[in-house]
Amino acid sequence: MMQSGRGNWLLISVVAVLAAIGVVIATAGETPTTATARFMTALAKGDAQTLTDMSYFNPPRSREQVLEAWKKTLQYGKFYVFSWRVTEDTRPSPGHAKVGLQVAKDANSQMAYEEPFSVDLVQQNGKWLVDVRSISRPMYPSLPR
Repeated sequence: MMQSGRGNWLLISVVAVLAAIGVVIATAGETPTTATARFMTALAKGDAQTLTDMSYFNPPRSREQVLEAWKKTLQYGKFYVFSWRVTEDTRPSPGHAKVGLQVAKDANSQMAYEEPFSVDLVQQNGKWLVDVRSISRPMYPSLPR
C-alpha cells in the first residue's frame, strides 16, 4: 500500500528531471539562425548584456571592454529603428556559419525598404557567437570594432 504523498514526490521528481533535460536540449541545440535571431532581438531592444554574451572578437577582448563598446554603440543608435528577417543559413566550414538577413533601416518610414546583409558566426564551447566585425556598418550605426 502506498503512503500518502509518496506518489506525488515521485511525479514531481520525474517532471523536474524532464524539465531540466528540456532546458539543456533547448540551449545546446541552438542553431546559427536562432542565435542570430536572439542577437538581432537584443540589438533592437538595446540589450547590451546579451550582445556582450553573444559577441566574438578576434583578437579577444575582455567582457568589460565588449560591454562598454556595446553600451556606447547603443547610446548612439538609441533612435535607430529597424526591422529584420532571416533569409538563409550556410555553413562554409565546421564551427563557422553565415546567416543572411533582410534589414529595413528607418523602419518607421513609409519609404523604408529591405536591404541584404549577412552575419558571420563562430562556434565556441558549443555556443554560436556573432563575429561583430563581420557586420556591415551600414546595417547598424557605430558598431563596436
